[in-house]
Amino acid sequence: MKLIYSDDHRDHAGAKEMRYDEMIPMSESPERMDMIMEALVNAGHNDVVVPKSFSLEAVYKVHDPAFVSFLERAYPLWEAEFGPGGYATAYTFGMRGMAQAPNQSIHSMLSCYTFDVCVPIVEGTWKAIRSAVDVALTGVDIIQGGEKAVFSLCRPPGHHASGDLAGGYCYLNNAAIAAQAHLDGGARRVAILDIDYHHGNGSQHIFYEREDVFFASLHARPEDEYPFLMGYATEVGKGDGKGYNLNLPMPKGTDFSSYVLALQVALRRIEHYAPDVLVISLGVDTFVDDPVGGFELQSPDYSVIGQMIAQLSLPTHFIMEGGYAMEALGTNVANVISGYCQDG
Repeated sequence: MKLIYSDDHRDHAGAKEMRYDEMIPMSESPERMDMIMEALVNAGHNDVVVPKSFSLEAVYKVHDPAFVSFLERAYPLWEAEFGPGGYATAYTFGMRGMAQAPNQSIHSMLSCYTFDVCVPIVEGTWKAIRSAVDVALTGVDIIQGGEKAVFSLCRPPGHHASGDLAGGYCYLNNAAIAAQAHLDGGARRVAILDIDYHHGNGSQHIFYEREDVFFASLHARPEDEYPFLMGYATEVGKGDGKGYNLNLPMPKGTDFSSYVLALQVALRRIEHYAPDVLVISLGVDTFVDDPVGGFELQSPDYSVIGQMIAQLSLPTHFIMEGGYAMEALGTNVANVISGYCQDG
């Protein structure tokens, strides 16, 4: 399987995040990619492709251009006010009863275009965001060129980002951009299977009223876990999209014997939908020791997940999302890809 990867994400680093009651170094770090790439190469996956460069045209199919412009300008605006160094983050958030349109202040932009404090912006953030999009779109080109499967190693991740909101380490939604690009490239239908521990609220929101993208998410219950306000089983789509959104929330402590039952449900629904392309939002923060997770999957379970996905026999585009247990991160990701290739 071809791996699309670029080092252009590396300068998106050095910020901190608020984890409930303390400020800590961000779990979403450049070292994650080092662990993943090393494990993939050690497992025999060494066909690494440098991404092409793309315009923002495909991004604007999914995201509000004003939001995209904010992401590009945010750090220079912050730097102009506070000087070099540091990182931009919101002081307040635009909520009910507050103006939702930003003024020229970077503070108002951060308030309107982010929904939590886990999307700090440093000098290298925009370069990393653009690189992640190029990595995703290069994967689209490769699938459209006839390859059965490809892995876009995107960083930063994207599934929490909606059309005009960033949050949860996510700025632009790489999986959604890829799904739309597959449609624009000739696919009639695309399915997104999100197996990250956290609900893919951004992906759901983007496609919630559409029938040409089926979205299925396996995740922790919103009563228990971030993003807390979305991901209920009752959210099934709206309008033309009714019936094309599937949430399978599970309680903390879920092990693989229960998880696999939910995965089977999602795979059956995807098979019935009969998409031309399957996009996998690949998060491995379902691992038992993940610092931001709460499920109890073990490393060998990820091989089975890869095998089960392969049994759909669909062109499959893997997009990297979460996973923060550094010692096992690379192994878990490589197990998914090896399991897929073994059964594919």
